[in-house]
Amino acid sequence: MGISFEPLTASIGAVVHGVDLADVDADTVEEIRKGWLDYQVLFFRDQPITVAQHIAFGRRWGELEIHPFAPDDGEHPELVVIESNEERKYAASNWHSDVTWRTEPSLGSILRGRIIPPAGGDTVFASATKAYDRLSDEWKERVDGLVAEHDFANTFGRRMSSEKLAETHEKYPVAY
Repeated sequence: MGISFEPLTASIGAVVHGVDLADVDADTVEEIRKGWLDYQVLFFRDQPITVAQHIAFGRRWGELEIHPFAPDDGEHPELVVIESNEERKYAASNWHSDVTWRTEPSLGSILRGRIIPPAGGDTVFASATKAYDRLSDEWKERVDGLVAEHDFANTFGRRMSSEKLAETHEKYPVAY
């Protein structure tokens, strides 16, 4: 049958059909890469992969990042665990862009939903590229050349002592 992409919106996202993430070869990864460049966010539905297969799929894209602050599962440091529970009802409720505070942010993220509620729990994506493209020429002139400061401290630094924050800023300086 081969790989196909079913667009979800007019601007971002597609469901990928005809792929078994437990067993992908270099040609399949290249087809997925092309789809990812076209759609920016890809969804692979009903993929009963193991943790090891998830990690192996991620490695097909390059070296995996070890997040210095987010919790892992205790066994696989390259996996970030985002879990809502009775104590922390909305673990991932803030709008964000993954690790943009790094001097060299990672290529992307692979989110694997393991426990998904019947209602809610949605993850929403946006395209900054499409947003910029839709600006008027006047607004493009106003924002071209502006610089944003990306600092991990706004999210993760609240839990650090001032000494630890200073030490960590040395290791992970503010990205522009």
